[in-house]
Amino acid sequence: MIANEGASPSAEPTVSPLPLRGAGATKPILATMPGGDATWNRYVEDYLPRNGGTPSDYRALLKLSKGRELLLLNGSVGRRQRYRDLIFAILLKLTGNRTPVLIQDATWEPDSQSLGRSLPFLKPLLPALARLAIRAMDAPHVHYAVLSSKELETFPRSWGVDAHRVVFQPFPNTLHASRGMATRHEDYLFTGGNSVRDYLLLEAALKGTSIEVRAATSWEPTLGLPHLRAHPTSHEEFMSLMANSRAVVIPLRRTVRSAGQQTYLNAMGLGKAVIVTDAPGVSDYIVNGVTGVIVAPEPQSLRAALLHVVDPANASYYAQMGERARTDVFRRFNEETFRHGLLRHAAAITGKPLHPDKLEESAG
Repeated sequence: MIANEGASPSAEPTVSPLPLRGAGATKPILATMPGGDATWNRYVEDYLPRNGGTPSDYRALLKLSKGRELLLLNGSVGRRQRYRDLIFAILLKLTGNRTPVLIQDATWEPDSQSLGRSLPFLKPLLPALARLAIRAMDAPHVHYAVLSSKELETFPRSWGVDAHRVVFQPFPNTLHASRGMATRHEDYLFTGGNSVRDYLLLEAALKGTSIEVRAATSWEPTLGLPHLRAHPTSHEEFMSLMANSRAVVIPLRRTVRSAGQQTYLNAMGLGKAVIVTDAPGVSDYIVNGVTGVIVAPEPQSLRAALLHVVDPANASYYAQMGERARTDVFRRFNEETFRHGLLRHAAAITGKPLHPDKLEESAG
């Protein structure tokens, strides 16, 4: 809830709202992520350089951060982006800049599977190195937005940060131009993605069935099942396979972080029935039996769900589920609800409410 919004003037001191423009037309929030709607652009200046992670980029960020009410950074940057936003947060701390920071999409785990695969010689040291990096960045002015309610509990324990500096902001669908793409219901199930997936579980569930599955992933099957085909794809092929599938299945590992939201939310936005194994965050986005199916992460339960979704007798049931999912995703998990949610968190962190006439209530 936004601090002091709607409060009686006699109940507590008046708090000035976040300015739409400060001195010198400086917007109160500097962000390293884009935003397209008018409300976001009233409060936020987006900084998206071509040379991210270079000395000149960091100098520009430090200069632009002066006089701001809050800095909004991207926690999902990785090796490809040179960990740019995380290094910038460390630089802010080292230079004594205590402007409040909100790191969105802070979906991290100490034992990174992707880093472990690419740097196997460092795998035993990764948890300690990751915690060391977070300690170098963390301070009372740094706040974290996670993508599941479960991470409100696990994130502070995993990283040793204060729980009151961790907030939950649901992720949006990212269909964008693909929202209206044509879909079909061909005779296969789709799965895809690499982060925190449990494809061995899916493989075990498919054993003894003839269910066709197309998997867009770098994972390689181990059992030689002829009806399970897996290979890396382009984004275009990924979306095409998803759009033309009968349903989408996402097997997730249970770990301290959530994962898979982009894949199953986009599938739901295309009107697909989704089957997702129970893991952190899943129930924040899917209403079990209404907008999707959440199953226990065990072969028998997953196999039963897969057999049920491919049964022609249940086609109408899952078609209706897909339509409910589409409606729910575009209502609750869209770019506007995501960014307006971040603005509300910014208002709560700074203690300055948003202008009520500039931001209508929205879900998320």
